[in-house]
Amino acid sequence: MLERLKPHPDRLLLVAVFIALSASTVLWTLEDKTPPPWDPADHISAAYDYYRSLAHLDFAGFYHEFFVKTHHYPPLVHLVTALVFLVTGASRLTGIIVNLISLGVLLASINWIDRMLYPVERRPLLSPGVLAALLAVCYHFTAWPLHDAFLDYPLTAIVTLSFALLVRAGDFQERRVAVWFGISAGLGMLTKQTFAFFLLLPSLYAVVSVLRLRERKAILNLALAVVAALAVAAIWYGPHLKDVIDIYRINQEGAVNENEAPLFSFMSNAFYTHSLLSHQIQVPLAALFLLGLGWSLARFRRESVMLYLWLLSGIISFSLIANKDVRYSIPVLPAAALISVCWLRAKKLKEEQQINKITRALKPALAACAAAWALVSFFNSQWPRDGMGYYIDTPRFRWMVFARNYYGFDHRPLPDGWGVTETVQTLIDLNPSIKARFEGRPAGEEVTVGVVVNLPYINPSSLMLYSRLMAPERAGPPLLKIDFLVSDSARDRVEKCEYLLVRTGLDRAPWVAPLERYVERLIRDNPARFTRVASFPIPLEEAEAVVYKCGAAR
Repeated sequence: MLERLKPHPDRLLLVAVFIALSASTVLWTLEDKTPPPWDPADHISAAYDYYRSLAHLDFAGFYHEFFVKTHHYPPLVHLVTALVFLVTGASRLTGIIVNLISLGVLLASINWIDRMLYPVERRPLLSPGVLAALLAVCYHFTAWPLHDAFLDYPLTAIVTLSFALLVRAGDFQERRVAVWFGISAGLGMLTKQTFAFFLLLPSLYAVVSVLRLRERKAILNLALAVVAALAVAAIWYGPHLKDVIDIYRINQEGAVNENEAPLFSFMSNAFYTHSLLSHQIQVPLAALFLLGLGWSLARFRRESVMLYLWLLSGIISFSLIANKDVRYSIPVLPAAALISVCWLRAKKLKEEQQINKITRALKPALAACAAAWALVSFFNSQWPRDGMGYYIDTPRFRWMVFARNYYGFDHRPLPDGWGVTETVQTLIDLNPSIKARFEGRPAGEEVTVGVVVNLPYINPSSLMLYSRLMAPERAGPPLLKIDFLVSDSARDRVEKCEYLLVRTGLDRAPWVAPLERYVERLIRDNPARFTRVASFPIPLEEAEAVVYKCGAAR
């Protein structure tokens, strides 16, 4: 009886990994003062808007937010975060609690997949499933997004859980498991629309396998899984299909603006394979992946087919899209981790006993080294030392060995807030009508702030977020109305704003938007129409964030 109650070592190790990585992430978030960058700020703001209607039991407002208001991304992560806000309040830290939940799902799902795909008679102290789970959550491109509210981390978790349920469904003889897979797939589509890219080939493989059996029960269960997935996803995609199409169109335009390599060219085709081995897992763990891939092809080819399809599905799908981003294919990393540890497995106990003593000693040593380097990779992603970075340059590609590599987002905690909270507070102080809204006094119209500066940590999205988080009452309305003045098409809206937020130092900036130049000239040539009311230093050469009041505004 006592033996049954004793926790399994695998579970204890996974719990220890979860606690260590969660503690690091919470500490990082508490110490870092930079505002969340563009997408994370947008996602936390969307969660806040759901939270606001739920907190006030405003069901009409919730209906409008969910079904009517324009949203380019599905709502599941936003809704989960809104529920967290209901319990804990809204903050930058509680805005990433969904990532910590996803971390737990990832660890458990990867270990579960390993046990289903590779059943063995005896497992070593550090089992392949635990090592694969550790690798997957410690790769460079799963370590740093853990502290940011991108959708890619929860997406990775739901892709992995759905894959586990697909493997568990097997030949779809069990209706309950089939329906759970369908529900999970539907929730995956409600996490991010790119969910389907990762399970496309594994699902097709499962469908073909079931149809080849020609068993009525299995085909019916498969159909029920499809119906469940479509029913769950249709709740949101029905009213928002146009929004989803629009975001793909915007991404296509981004490919042109960013001078992406033409589709089907070598650089376009190789982008995500190179990203996997270099940016995402980096060279030391890429070598481990290649070792595991070779071993799996030689010894575990049949057991690994679904993992190959998972990996290929994500890489091929995104390679066929013009706009490339290393972040998009993060959900293939659990498959890479599971393949990476194939060398640690033996199919039968007798086979393990026949291996010579040197090999038996070498495997645990290599496993220990892999686990140690995984932890080094994680902490280098969240707490990198300044100036530390190792990479190898070749004629076509740069190969990351031990380096930061994603637009500077994979940084250690930084002390500079880029003047975002100071800007919001200044605008509150300058406008008694804002405070009146929270004091029950008659208030005027919303104060419109046109945000022209569009840098990673000071941009319209960050101002929009903190105009919510700084509301003095629980689940209060946004303090400011933010106008995104980031493209030339917004020129006609500049002078309709009551305030403008711009930056100085454009002559020394490495990149400047055309609209920034236009607004700079407009302010310089019309000093009577624009009054400088506040400025805050930002960590750029001879630059400040400056707030102007527009005299010609309504």
